[in-house]
Amino acid sequence: MSKLTIETFILGPDETNCYLLHSGGDAVVVDVGIEPGRLLDRIGRLGLNLAGVYLTHFHLDHIGGVGELLNRFDAPVYAGGEDEFLKEISMEAGGIRELARFVDFGYERIGPGRRTALGQPLLVLDTPGHTPGSLSYFFPAAGCVFTGDLIFMIAVGRTDLPQGSGPELLGSIRSRILTLPDETRIYSGHGPMTTVAHEKQYNPHFLK
Repeated sequence: MSKLTIETFILGPDETNCYLLHSGGDAVVVDVGIEPGRLLDRIGRLGLNLAGVYLTHFHLDHIGGVGELLNRFDAPVYAGGEDEFLKEISMEAGGIRELARFVDFGYERIGPGRRTALGQPLLVLDTPGHTPGSLSYFFPAAGCVFTGDLIFMIAVGRTDLPQGSGPELLGSIRSRILTLPDETRIYSGHGPMTTVAHEKQYNPHFLK
């Protein structure tokens, strides 16, 4: 199994983490923030075959660059379907209605379960709370999980946006993320990388 290389691109005014994963000549992207030019240039410069785009949720700062990416590279997009309602809610209320035409891309709805990406096993985790359709992507062989805005270093995601749920979010973290091996690296939607062990020990939301 080839080594998985992970590169982080901090995109847009909200400084959203976008991740480029590549192995050999193939690549996948997790989330595509606004103004993704540096990401697109990197894919092109390395001559990578973009095999897929995996979205953690449908907030604009995580999907605002998908259309621009697809204009340059042909790749399938994968996401949960439960966040579609955000296209009908105004931006002032936490949705993306006014800009829905810019993120009206096709995607394959996926749910929790086992898949394969870049020749590696991939476990799609159902992690609602920040949004009802939030997903996390766990690569067990590489020891990493991509969580979007579910959990951050010594913090958790906000739940005051449409259909967010504090109890669901904390439950998702406890049952889906903190049960992963302690050495698992957590790549969040904002901020630095952390680990399961670090969050068990220091995250104030989970201290016993």
